[in-house]
Amino acid sequence: MSTLYRNYRPNNFSEVLGQNHVKLTLQNEIASGHPGHSYLFCGPRAVGKTTLARILSKAINCENRKEGEFEPCDKCDSCKSIKAGKNLDISEIDAASNTGVDNVRESIISFSRLQPKGKYKVFIIDEVHMLSVPAFNALLKIMEEPPAYVVFVLCTTEVHKIPSTIISRCERFDFQKISATEIVKKLRKISSEEGVDISDDILKSVARQSGGYLRDAESLLGQIFSLGGKKISNEQAELIIPKNNNREAVNIISLVSKKDAAKAVELLNKIIDNGVNVKNFNNELINLSRKILLDKINPGLSDSLGLNLEEEMEKEILEIIKLLSINDISNILDKFLNASYDNRSYLIPQLPLEIAIIEYCHEDKALKNNSNPSNKVSNTNSSLNNNTSNLKAGNINSNNFNKDVNNNDLDSNLGNSLAKEDNSNLKQDISSNNSLNNNESSSNNNNKKGVSLSYNDVCQKWPEFLVKIKN
Repeated sequence: MSTLYRNYRPNNFSEVLGQNHVKLTLQNEIASGHPGHSYLFCGPRAVGKTTLARILSKAINCENRKEGEFEPCDKCDSCKSIKAGKNLDISEIDAASNTGVDNVRESIISFSRLQPKGKYKVFIIDEVHMLSVPAFNALLKIMEEPPAYVVFVLCTTEVHKIPSTIISRCERFDFQKISATEIVKKLRKISSEEGVDISDDILKSVARQSGGYLRDAESLLGQIFSLGGKKISNEQAELIIPKNNNREAVNIISLVSKKDAAKAVELLNKIIDNGVNVKNFNNELINLSRKILLDKINPGLSDSLGLNLEEEMEKEILEIIKLLSINDISNILDKFLNASYDNRSYLIPQLPLEIAIIEYCHEDKALKNNSNPSNKVSNTNSSLNNNTSNLKAGNINSNNFNKDVNNNDLDSNLGNSLAKEDNSNLKQDISSNNSLNNNESSSNNNNKKGVSLSYNDVCQKWPEFLVKIKN
């Protein structure tokens, strides 16, 4: 059971999950009898690149395939030998361990000169991006003018490392991750054939845990089957895969959408007290927020990406979407992401999540307080009064005075009117301070200047004025 991915490897095009854009092109070329001489299969791991390369090899060499058909029969000697890995016309080369130019010459160039026993000689080069530069140059030479019976299938996970001269001579196909829905169907089929009773919830958890990689899902399912028995319970499955907390995640986001921070934080702590890992739960919140955002942009988009949930939770998510705008959902998602990077509070692991919830729920109140005109007026008035007091005491320099007053002067029209009123008061205060000088004639002169000077002149001559009144 530990090798489910080998036992249930697809043998024809109809069994391959997803990749319809790749299958359709290959099927049409095979049916027309004009396959390409070189293909480039690129994309993430465990999505069917090597599998489709083998099926292509069987189809073009199948002895029983009729004109206009594209599926291999899996019954003729050619199909059986290819499936068993014994057909000499099909060469699978691991470029990761055969990187040199000599390997290309010995394994590809020399064998390509030999006539095949069947219809085509196929070279499947896995991880082709690992070849050295001289090896690529040698491969390029044979790919430029290959014999009519030679077909190259290059497979890679890092297409950017392949020279453009190689790519330009290939039919390129970009493989995609497999949706969770299709993975669940395949896992259900495997479970049925293995005679194991397992719930769909467990299969969905396996599909989500695999991240869109079918081989990973089949390997994980094999581990669960290894627990023994013909019926797998949720408790047994949780020994292999983490517990799913989507229900709790939906409840928390629902409370957050209603700005109920108290209940959301209380529920979060209950979940953590029950032994749920904070990091895993935060990841579920992030995935769920992403699903909500995608559904807000385009209903059903998340389902096409394999993010569908149970029917009841889908209904609750629709209610959440009605309450939130795109900016709100994006803001929630951003705060959960920031919480996942915050490792400062290892003693209280849920603290970053609590802060994220509280900040979002109270953002509107903070914005209202900051935008309240009465607060601006009181802050401006207070600042100007403080400046006035400092002017009287003579403990402020001209730079700070300029900065403080000018910032408030630019705050608003109401602030401007207050600044003008306090400016006249400042002039009067300056005059009264000058009258306290021991030298009567000097005091009278300064008083006259204080009355006639403009606001900017007062700011510029303030240091000189301080020196005179201190003397």
